[in-house]
This record gives sequence, C-alpha cells and structure tokens, in this order.
Amino acid sequence: MAHVGSGALVAIGFLDPSNLETDMQAGADFKYELLWVVLVGMIFVLFIQTLSANLGVKTGRHLAELCREEYPPFVNICLWIIAELAVISDDIPEVLGTAFAFNILFKIPVWAGVILTVFSTLLLLGVQRFGARKLEFIIAAFMFTMAGCFFGELSYLSPSARDVTKGMFVPSLRGKGAAANAMALFGAIIHRTTCSCTLPWSSHGRPHGQTKASE
Repeated sequence: MAHVGSGALVAIGFLDPSNLETDMQAGADFKYELLWVVLVGMIFVLFIQTLSANLGVKTGRHLAELCREEYPPFVNICLWIIAELAVISDDIPEVLGTAFAFNILFKIPVWAGVILTVFSTLLLLGVQRFGARKLEFIIAAFMFTMAGCFFGELSYLSPSARDVTKGMFVPSLRGKGAAANAMALFGAIIHRTTCSCTLPWSSHGRPHGQTKASE
C-alpha cells in the first residue's frame, strides 16, 4: 500500500491532455477500428513497466542513475540532451491543450490559459514541500474524477460491445491517416513507461541496503 500513490502518479500520465486528444482524434476519425493499437500498446506497457519496476526494486536505483554509471560521459550527455528535447516536445502540447481547455470552458484567452497552466504546475510542485503523500492524494483525486467522468460518458453513449470487441482484436488500418493515428496512439501510450522505477524511491526514499547495483 505504501506505493499506491506512486502508481497514481504513473497512471495520471496516461490521462494528460495530449494523450486524450490523440485518443479522441483517432476515435473521431476511425471510431473503434484502432482500439487494437491501444491493446497492443498496453501489453508493451505492462512488459516495460514490469522490467522498470524490477530494476528499481533489485538495485534501489532508477534508470537514469544506472545509465550514468554504466555509460561513458559522451553517451550520457547525448542521453541527457535527448531527454530534455523529449520533455519539451511532450510538455508543449500538454500546456497548449490545457490552455485551450480553459478557453473552451471559461472563455479565457489562450495566452492567459498558458500562464494559468504554468502557475498550476508550480503550485503542484510546491505541494511536495508538505510531503509526497499530499501530492499523491491530489493527483489521485484528479485521476478518479476523470475516470468517473469517463465512465459516465460511456454509460450515456452506450457503445456497441460487438464493435468495441472487433476493434480490439481485429487489426485494421483502413482509410487515409490510419497509420499516422496508430503511431500517435502507440507513442502516447509507450512514452511514459520508465517512470515506474523512479517514483517509489523519489517519493518514499530508497529501500535500506539497496545502494549498489549488483553484478
């Protein structure tokens, strides 16, 4: 139970604005035909996150620390630059997506929405000063609120179980832009998987006696 909150922090990554926009666009264009991409992506996620979590549990260190120890400085600098570019490219659509949401819901100008989004991010980071549990509780509350809205929408729309099942288990890439949407879906699912080995230690400290990676 000590690490359930860390799991919520990982899970919220799949509900960010850029992921949801990708999912909704694929659904608007192809209905249920690309659900099989989500299923395949989640299988990959389960496999990678299991490896990632095992790495953290066995060594007491996360992937970035082990890369720093095992790779030469040049490789580590390249990995750092790639990571920074990935963070920037990932955050731009999230900030803009949230700003557009403010604009749609409250008629707030997009530039003001960007400022509000940045401020809310800093506010959440500031909550960590009062303990990791406080941040985990807030994030979990957001996640369960979104989940409740999602299931409420499902009950209202009543999607066809037959079409959903067919979309999940019968691969299809028919129509213009299907391949591009499939790649976007797959990328949106996969890109957050390595957080599993980092969050438990950053939130609650390292396990005793696990400070050195074994041979």
